Amino acid sequence: MEVLELLRRRQAQTAEAIASQLGITPNAVRQHLTHLERDGLVKSRPVRNKRGRPCLMFSLTDRADSVFPKRYGRLASMILNELQHLGGPELVDDIFDRIAERSAEPLQTQLEGMDFDQKLERLVEWIARAGTLAEKQEIEDGVRVIIHNCPFRNTALKFPQVCTLTPRLLVKVLDATVSQEASIHRHDPFCSFIVQRPTERPQPASEAWGNP
Repeated sequence: MEVLELLRRRQAQTAEAIASQLGITPNAVRQHLTHLERDGLVKSRPVRNKRGRPCLMFSLTDRADSVFPKRYGRLASMILNELQHLGGPELVDDIFDRIAERSAEPLQTQLEGMDFDQKLERLVEWIARAGTLAEKQEIEDGVRVIIHNCPFRNTALKFPQVCTLTPRLLVKVLDATVSQEASIHRHDPFCSFIVQRPTERPQPASEAWGNP
């Protein structure tokens, strides 16, 4: 991590310059840089000197940004706290409903023409791509959607509205009844929702059997 932090501060550096600043050998630095480059965290490019052979300059890739600490959850909690002070819980509720609505719109277009099971399968895959470890289970009452890992856990513990985002999205995309079974906000180990299958409307006799 020391090499990454140094490159963050100093931008592009040679292995020798890194070694000098960290007090270790250039060979040890080169070995470490090889591993970092293989992992996609560091990139190198040759730079010509006025004298001698070109030297390799090492710098961070965009991917390296992910290894540095982030405080997105804290910032989100601060913003939601201010919004709640301004407009009460009702304003926060409205914001999450708007987020669900905007998220549902492109999904509804993509899933047009699919049946309930196909839509639910795609929707769970979409939710899982956010790092939620989402899965679904067939149960007697319908389908259980489980989220094992909430990327918004710390914020959800303070603001229960966070936990309503997934069921709101399920309702808007599937046009189905959804109820929450378990909740991280209630200190359950995961969140789960029961999605009721739509009941088939009985066909009129003339449609079921044909007109005489």
